[in-house]
Amino acid sequence: MPHHEKVALAGVIEHVFAHRFTLLCNDEQVYLADLGPKGADAFPLKQGLSVRLEGERRPSEIKVARIARKGGAFVAVEHKKPHHGPKHPHADVPADPRIVVTALKNAGWTITGKPERKPKHFEVLGRHDAGDWTELHVDFAGTIYKQKAADHAKWDLPT
Repeated sequence: MPHHEKVALAGVIEHVFAHRFTLLCNDEQVYLADLGPKGADAFPLKQGLSVRLEGERRPSEIKVARIARKGGAFVAVEHKKPHHGPKHPHADVPADPRIVVTALKNAGWTITGKPERKPKHFEVLGRHDAGDWTELHVDFAGTIYKQKAADHAKWDLPT
C-alpha cells in the first residue's frame, strides 16, 4: 500500500455531498475531499465557503485532517479506522511466514513464492490441486480469511 502524501490546499467549496465535497483551488484544480460524518458535524460544509485544509491524498480523495474557514482557526477531523467485524480476524501472534506456509500446506494448498508481509496479515499465491491460482490473505496464526482470483499483473503470472 502506498504511503499517502500530506497536502495543504485552499479554495472554495463547489459541491457538497453529505460529508464529502469538491474543492476548487486557485489553480482551477478540483479535488474531492472527505471530512467523515463526525467531521461534517464539527465543521458544517456550505457551497461557496472559502476554506483551507490539510490532509492525506488518497487515490480517490483527500482525507481531511484539519479544516478552517479562510482566516479562521483549524478544526481537527478524526477519521475512525474501518471495523472489519468478526469475519476479519487478526491473531495476536508474531508475524512468522513459516507459520503461514506450514498452515497452508497442511490445508492442501500449493504455494509459490514467499508470503508478502502486510501490517496485519500475509498475502500468498496458492492453488488447490491443479486449480486456478488464488490470492490468499492469511492472518499471523495461519487462518485464511480472504480468497480471491489471482491478479496476473500483481503476481507476475502468465496470462
